[in-house]
Amino acid sequence: MAATIETAVGMSNMLQFMKLIGQLKRVPRTGWVYRNVKKPESVSDHMYRMAMMSLTITDPTVDKDRCIKLALVHDMAECIVGDIAPSDNISKAEKHRREEASDQLHLNTIDSVFSK
Repeated sequence: MAATIETAVGMSNMLQFMKLIGQLKRVPRTGWVYRNVKKPESVSDHMYRMAMMSLTITDPTVDKDRCIKLALVHDMAECIVGDIAPSDNISKAEKHRREEASDQLHLNTIDSVFSK
């Protein structure tokens, strides 16, 4: 019975995580918005393109798998804190603090699912 409850909690956490990540489709890249680009790419678009660029790396000295993983997670925090640009006048320390808190939420969610 306890295993069933843990599984349900883990699935609930994963669904919450996927819902958060799904929001990246609707977060436009701030730099393009500030430059009045019509139909700017989303953060999700950017992450996908970076992952595809990583997939096509041919240099044998580059860890392609690590690059793909980095491309897929490097902007995850933006589904919570938004796409903070340098012109937003938010200090690097504050941006880092916000993103770190968001990343910790994501990690806790993933850990709760995969630690079983």
